[in-house]
Amino acid sequence: MPRSNQTKRLLAQSLQEIMATTPLEKISVNDIVDHAGVGRNTFYYHFEDKYDLVNWYFQNGITGFLVERSAYSSWDAMLDAIVDYLEQNKVFYCNALAYNGQNSLQEYVFEYLCSIFRQRAKEMMPTATPDQCLNVGRFYAGALMGVLIPWALGGMKTRIMRSPQWVDLLLPEKLVKDLRGSVAK
Repeated sequence: MPRSNQTKRLLAQSLQEIMATTPLEKISVNDIVDHAGVGRNTFYYHFEDKYDLVNWYFQNGITGFLVERSAYSSWDAMLDAIVDYLEQNKVFYCNALAYNGQNSLQEYVFEYLCSIFRQRAKEMMPTATPDQCLNVGRFYAGALMGVLIPWALGGMKTRIMRSPQWVDLLLPEKLVKDLRGSVAK
């Protein structure tokens, strides 16, 4: 593993350990670097701020998790894997998703999901315009965030429904057919 990734992982681990007892908003870059045993310059060489570190941790973790689980193969697998990943890192993500200001993980996850849904829309509706695919991506990312955020803020105490139920509710066959039909016109 390149040294740069080792340092990023060290900083992420430090943040994760601190977040087990302290809300993200109360954690400073000094807290992170002191806990990690590195200097502030090292932190700022890799990240703009603590929120950039949180977003890197999410991107690095979720991408590996989805690839490892072959979750890009279907809607069902992807939705289940996202929920499983968040649950496996429950303390961190409950804390990180509580912040919704500039550079927030909420914003980052929305954009991440939007890109996935936009790509799926493009695959499902090859004649759709880029704007149509973007709007479909935003719609489904917003719908999923509307469920994920309250669930995370509530401490992820209950299991969110499994994917066949998600897909039936979010992507009913009739809606998919209607979307394809309206694009073809």
